[in-house]
Amino acid sequence: MTILLTCGDANGIGLEVCIKALVRLSEQSFFQDTNTTFRLIVNPDVFWEYANTLSQTLAIAPPERTTAGFRLNGREYGIIPCQTAHRLDFGIENRSGGALALEALETAAKELREGRADAVCTMPVSKHALYLAGATFPGQTEFFATRFGTDKPLMILATEAAELDPKRSAVRVGLATVHIPLHKVAAALTQERVLERITAMNHSLKQDFGIASPKIAVLGLNPHAGEQGALGKEEGEIIEPAIQAAQNLGIQASGAFPADGFFAHGEFRHFDGILAMYHDQGLIPLKLLAGGGGVNFSGGLPIVRTSPDHGTAFGIAGKGIANEGSTVEAMMMAYSIVHNRRKSA
Repeated sequence: MTILLTCGDANGIGLEVCIKALVRLSEQSFFQDTNTTFRLIVNPDVFWEYANTLSQTLAIAPPERTTAGFRLNGREYGIIPCQTAHRLDFGIENRSGGALALEALETAAKELREGRADAVCTMPVSKHALYLAGATFPGQTEFFATRFGTDKPLMILATEAAELDPKRSAVRVGLATVHIPLHKVAAALTQERVLERITAMNHSLKQDFGIASPKIAVLGLNPHAGEQGALGKEEGEIIEPAIQAAQNLGIQASGAFPADGFFAHGEFRHFDGILAMYHDQGLIPLKLLAGGGGVNFSGGLPIVRTSPDHGTAFGIAGKGIANEGSTVEAMMMAYSIVHNRRKSA
């Protein structure tokens, strides 16, 4: 199995958490028992400048040059070279950082499309820097959706063992709406859209996470899930009819649940997947529960793409203090999803 790693925005923490994650995985039996290859997409000069900078602050052995890439903690990794020139400027959003990140994404899409890789794990990017470089997509999920011919990707944030949950439950949150302003969410919700998202999540939980008969919780949009219409009508007119339609298709969907109590009282532990109506409604509790872990997975695509669930963290870039836990989990999930898809094929 070949898993690609994109460099993300080199002015952020992406390459740091990538290097740290590879070290941690090399020390675990997870990949020692599998024939898994990682290939990093990056401008080699940028990588070595970054690695040399980090070697002064990290308590790990720095990478060693090899003919095709680098050796780290006894394991070898390939580099797929990018041509975009960039000089490191930690903590700064600029055009060349965005251009390098964009080239890495385009290269990953090409490698996947031509069958030279099985999955990609993308490091964090700056949307502003990407826009400066000419990108028009609002996020990496939308980038891969465009490149692989779908307008209905399902953004899922997941952690297979929530660090801050005493029962270490798996939490998987899908989004009915993604990167849109909050004031546009209600207008974007339709019965057809919510039903399509429930159906897509049901399919992904089966195909990608290996759950034979998934149980899906659907959150309401309004406080107290609308309080039977007193605080909003979207639940009664849109969300609950969509849930009923999903049930008619044999999908085990329930709701609409008030979001605050659903997470506060541990209801999330009884479900394999949760569909939130908008970005922060689902991702704030997920990220809190994940405790530094958590993975962004692009469902509904013919290719496998994961990413750590945090951003570029420009404020701590270059200091060697970034937490690689989410990146470790993202790399492991990429492997797991490819494995599950092969079994279900």
